[in-house]
Amino acid sequence: MAPYDTPPISCLLCGADYPHLFYHENGYPYYRCHACGLLSLWPQPTATDLHDHYQEYLPLSPKEVADWGFEMAPVIESSADFLGRHFPEPGRLLDIGCGYGFFLEAMSERNWQVEGIELSKPAAEIARAKGRGTIHSCAVEEVKDLGLFDVITMFYVIEHVADPLQTLKSIRALLKPGGVLVLRYPNTSPLLKFSGSLARSLGLMQAPSHLFDFSGDSMEILLKKAGYGSCLTTIDANTRSPHLVRRFISCYIGLIPVLLARLSKGHLLLPGYSRVSYASLDGAKFKRNLS
Repeated sequence: MAPYDTPPISCLLCGADYPHLFYHENGYPYYRCHACGLLSLWPQPTATDLHDHYQEYLPLSPKEVADWGFEMAPVIESSADFLGRHFPEPGRLLDIGCGYGFFLEAMSERNWQVEGIELSKPAAEIARAKGRGTIHSCAVEEVKDLGLFDVITMFYVIEHVADPLQTLKSIRALLKPGGVLVLRYPNTSPLLKFSGSLARSLGLMQAPSHLFDFSGDSMEILLKKAGYGSCLTTIDANTRSPHLVRRFISCYIGLIPVLLARLSKGHLLLPGYSRVSYASLDGAKFKRNLS
């Protein structure tokens, strides 16, 4: 691993020269590309360090697991409804980074054939206990011969993978013609810029967990380079805190970007809020053609 005082020569995504030092957290430096807006941790931890880190990343107590399911319920419902509108008949779905299996459970109840991949072995065991399809407790790069899927989902995963471009290329090969990739990811960079020391005290990047943050044009560039034909990026739901006061606040503050995105048909996406990108190999499936 390169020393921390050695900056990257070029952007890992678009190749623009000399990303600038943008943020420090827990001793880890993040560099931002001036061209595409990609924020990246440099240098990255080793693959072994990341694997070991993610074995203890997710909380495992029954209450914490239940709270996570409660918090993600609006996101799960919104994504399930979107897929229901685009697929008149249930199909085959792969959830990469399936965590405790809540989304697999929701889609199984909608008669989808589901399968999951989860790097955290303890979390994979919790998902497996739900009995909702096969759960592979490994990295996506290690799974072979899965067949083809109508839908592949990644909720808060793409910011954790060491090589997003290669990962999305590999996933592309698992999609049926007309299939859909669903990516949900944070948009943290704007918050880092304005909150400074508060961001570090809150650990907004969860360093070294988040290796990337996708802002500006970086997600569309990533999808295009990975071979996808069209995409739709929006803000379609906000999480729901299990704590009453935080939930009350989020219901009002978090609803604003969702409504603005909906009313503007995806043209107005407030910075700092998690985004979802729906992508397809079909260049005409979604409004944003990537060719």
